[in-house]
Amino acid sequence: MNEAGRGLYSWLEDEVIVEINDELQIDLSRELERVTAYSSTAAGIVIVVEGPLEQATRERILALAGSESPVDARRHGGREYFFAGREPAKPATADPLGDLDSAAYFSFAVANRLLITSGEAQLRELLDNGGRIAGGGNHAGALFVLSADKNFVQAGLRAEHFADDSDDNWNSNILRNTEQAALLVADKGGMLAVEARLKSRDERMAQSIGSVVNGLIGLQVFNEDLDPQLRELIRNTRVEVTDAVLSISTVLDPDTLTDLLANREGR
Repeated sequence: MNEAGRGLYSWLEDEVIVEINDELQIDLSRELERVTAYSSTAAGIVIVVEGPLEQATRERILALAGSESPVDARRHGGREYFFAGREPAKPATADPLGDLDSAAYFSFAVANRLLITSGEAQLRELLDNGGRIAGGGNHAGALFVLSADKNFVQAGLRAEHFADDSDDNWNSNILRNTEQAALLVADKGGMLAVEARLKSRDERMAQSIGSVVNGLIGLQVFNEDLDPQLRELIRNTRVEVTDAVLSISTVLDPDTLTDLLANREGR
């Protein structure tokens, strides 16, 4: 793990991973290296967990899956996978945020990978690809993409199908005009570089959001009541708009971020 990510990972370990370890009786710190997850209307939910999963961990996961419903062992191309849930499984075109508890397919057949999907066809495709997620130029309908290891985090969102005309959904003018959003956290010379990008359908919307964010930064950067570390973070934030793409980026000391997170938890 690089030095920039060490403090952030330590905070995550203390606040999140320890609780998961206690609940699942699995040492994620030792056995987890990378998680990639996404959900789309075509594939449903897909999660690929990478790391040196021990046999005891695999048995624990099987036991947890079987605690709620029977686990059915199946095979594809000579590789074993499992179904846990209620038949029939939800189709791949179901709600991409559907509950994996109702139907989940998983496999340990690829070395150092745990494959989890909500659709059987997608699990079989992963087995055919050696656990790799096949790329493609068109991801229309993808709801959320997340890839993370101890040094790098990236996430993306396609929002063109997110909003509707009802009053109780993700209904906002910004969201209706957003095509894609992305987040990147990476090491930059020992500092944490954070960048968020939003691609709008309307260039004027991107310009308007950029103006609002710049205005908020201008108001807060001289706010004497603001936490000095947070004020410095705001001072280092840059906002750029190119065509219909809004970019918000900053570079900060890893200790600053962990201090801010710790202070927030302490409130």
